[in-house]
Amino acid sequence: MKSFRIVILADSSKPTVAVNTQLLRTLLNRIKGLSPQPKFTIFTGDMVYGGANVSEQLEDWKKLIEDYYPITMLYPVLGSHENNETAFSNAFSHLPNEQLQGYKRTVYYFDYESARFIVLNSNRRGSNRSYAIDAKQRAWLKSTLDGSDKKYNFVFFHVPAFPVGPHYGESLDGSQEDRNALWSILDYYNVTAVFVGHEHHYCRRLIDKSFDTNSLQIQNSIYQITTGGAGSSLNAYITDIKNAIVGPLAIYHYCVLDINDSGVSLKVYDKENNLIDSCSIYSPTEGPASNTIEDVLIPRGSSWMYFDEGSDLGTSWRELNFDDSSWPSGLAELGYGDGGEATVMSYGPNVYKKYITTYFRKHFTVDNTSIYKSLVLQIQRDDGAVVYLNGKEVYRTNMPYGIIKYNTLAVKALNGIDEISFESTIIDTSFLKNGDNVIAVEIHQASHSSSDISFDFQLLRDKS
Repeated sequence: MKSFRIVILADSSKPTVAVNTQLLRTLLNRIKGLSPQPKFTIFTGDMVYGGANVSEQLEDWKKLIEDYYPITMLYPVLGSHENNETAFSNAFSHLPNEQLQGYKRTVYYFDYESARFIVLNSNRRGSNRSYAIDAKQRAWLKSTLDGSDKKYNFVFFHVPAFPVGPHYGESLDGSQEDRNALWSILDYYNVTAVFVGHEHHYCRRLIDKSFDTNSLQIQNSIYQITTGGAGSSLNAYITDIKNAIVGPLAIYHYCVLDINDSGVSLKVYDKENNLIDSCSIYSPTEGPASNTIEDVLIPRGSSWMYFDEGSDLGTSWRELNFDDSSWPSGLAELGYGDGGEATVMSYGPNVYKKYITTYFRKHFTVDNTSIYKSLVLQIQRDDGAVVYLNGKEVYRTNMPYGIIKYNTLAVKALNGIDEISFESTIIDTSFLKNGDNVIAVEIHQASHSSSDISFDFQLLRDKS
């Protein structure tokens, strides 16, 4: 089997103007710079904002795409904003016609090399009027999977089966009987991965036996990957993040799948082409979805242990063997005062005398340190930060020289772009160990009256 690459995006719609053309062009320019180039692109819905003139909007959207790639290289999924099967079918006449009778071109599959790509219509409604992959589609899906001799079977639909927040209870989970019947088929055939949009963020979530209910019994582990970051307003609101391996991240992005005989690798890049996620997805014959992160040791939006009680912890909290089991945990971004935090922490009982220092710890595993010659450390911090790897300082930013104490103030207060951007640096790996490792970070305020703190972090393998 030849190795090949595809790209997956979703959700470029924008109110009043139909499409966020500037952002979508930015992502397409990034994709044009890839080597090798993708064989085709799959867009999992909400290309345009929709309404009475959805046909015209789709034609304009196609013209934008054709500035970069032939429209025949595009395989779209019907989104909730398009929500017009006739307009969709007319706009994308290169798609197979009526593979499932009565659904025009919204339910179809195609094969490429050793992979089958299956597209479903999540805009139909269940018995309670919620979004659903209905019984007719499920029967067709079962037949399509049953007849597949491909090593990999990927499934795409717009509305997630297991939303994490912005559309929780209003996605396929709104009709649980239909959702469970759909996932039972995906699980029975142990599909390679499921890609969705609708929620405007990036999230890689492992759906496994821990999701069992009386009406849903799961045997396999399958990634549901939400890739809703091609221009729509971002939203990482959280209701349920059980088994969310990475995210939800409110980041504009695109996904790259590299497919070959040995497996499938996923890489996700933001609009600046920073790597935000990387993992291996093995074929069903080789086992369930893998949690192994190849190039990303600590992803953005990870869960961190934290201590926000304003006490002086000395230096022992930085060490690998420090017992942090009593600390609470939460997803990044962690902090307070900005309104965009995934985890809101305490600043103490006095708004005029907030705690100066907040502490964070994150364990990660390295199987072979020899493959890591150096690491890329990226940190979002407000105001100052000191970073330790296995107890040894590896980086400080916006902090004074010398010994750092729990009441040491940051050099200056950060505002605007400085407090939301990620600062990047290269660190060596001399303190890295085979097996368990820990990153410890202390965030310092510039004053007791500072209005906010922010913290997020990423650790990557340096491949430069």
